[in-house]
Amino acid sequence: MKVLCRVPARGEVDLDELLAGLTAAPPGQPHAEDVLELCHQFSTRLMADPVARVHPELMTLGFFMRKAELARMRRELEALARPDVVQVPAGLVFHVPPGNVDTIFMYSWLLSVLAGNTNLVRLSSRASPVVDHLCALLDELLARPGLADARARVAMIQYGHDDAITAACSAQAAVRIIWGGDATVAAVRRAPLPPFGRDLTFADRWSLLALAADGVAELDDAGLTRLAEQLHNDIYWFDQGACSSPRLCLWVGTAAEVAEVRDRLWTAVAAVATARGHRPEMAVRMARELFAHQAVLDGPVVGRADFGPGLTVLRVDRLDGLARAHPGGGLLFEAVAPSLASLDRWISRRDQTLTHFGFARHELIELAQRLAGRGIDRLVPVGQALALARFWDGYDLMAQLVRNVHVVV
Repeated sequence: MKVLCRVPARGEVDLDELLAGLTAAPPGQPHAEDVLELCHQFSTRLMADPVARVHPELMTLGFFMRKAELARMRRELEALARPDVVQVPAGLVFHVPPGNVDTIFMYSWLLSVLAGNTNLVRLSSRASPVVDHLCALLDELLARPGLADARARVAMIQYGHDDAITAACSAQAAVRIIWGGDATVAAVRRAPLPPFGRDLTFADRWSLLALAADGVAELDDAGLTRLAEQLHNDIYWFDQGACSSPRLCLWVGTAAEVAEVRDRLWTAVAAVATARGHRPEMAVRMARELFAHQAVLDGPVVGRADFGPGLTVLRVDRLDGLARAHPGGGLLFEAVAPSLASLDRWISRRDQTLTHFGFARHELIELAQRLAGRGIDRLVPVGQALALARFWDGYDLMAQLVRNVHVVV
């Protein structure tokens, strides 16, 4: 079988030969110096890249790969070790990232390569200038002297939905990482892994936002603008297509407190969207409009407010009966509650991220303890919804991507 290889060296390659080369590659070590240098160079280039300056998600990726962050991750991985345990790579990791979030494949590869693994990444066949740019930059850096071993331990290939290719790649994998939702997970899982292989799966998820009304009310104009900019990043990157993008805003406070601040905040968010050139395509706006009309008919929607072409807010009088369908494209459900405890009965295993503003640490910890694993795997400040980290969907990714060899003397 032939596949298109994007990294290293773009061109058509024989899949069997590619897999043989990957499995024969010299084993790496967690946080090896050559990989740390590669990531540092990548971050430096990306942070100064003119293309990245118009794609904020690329600047976020560059920030995540900077030297200080890599050093912190190495310390955290080392802290997991015990005197009688040697951490070694898991082996060949087969990554199946989503097609709708352009940078996930780099985060997935980064966490795995830092663990010393050999990596095979399947890229979607859909066109993406961001993916093209990242592949070209990584390929250029891997060609530099001193990175031959790192180059031998990575291949990024591009193909459509081809069960035979997926099966051949899966048959060699020690770990398979499947992003992209329930349908993707089910389709890829049809391809068997070796007996020692295991899956890390990231299925369809839903996320929400919690705002303390009194905290928002205390903001001056500059503070409100900063909050609006952070909300813009969470809502508008990837058109709310990312699993961690908020689709519901829960205002915590009295109805009177919320009434004083809600329009002020949403007007500021819409203004940021306009200033940053966000112009939803007509198809996106039509899908959002159709969804909004259906939600009014079928759900607990009691009001609607539009803030320019890019933001529609549907107000609901209760969470019970609110379905988790969503069109993306700048639509938020909005509810008011006296406390975070109103989420206790509504949250399900489908819910992933709660972005928050204005709450004390103990309130967030108490919520997590009450939910007891029934839902919500991340509670992060507003502005960090899309910041992929070591802990994701309940996994400790760093711990999942190494093997622990027990050595008793």
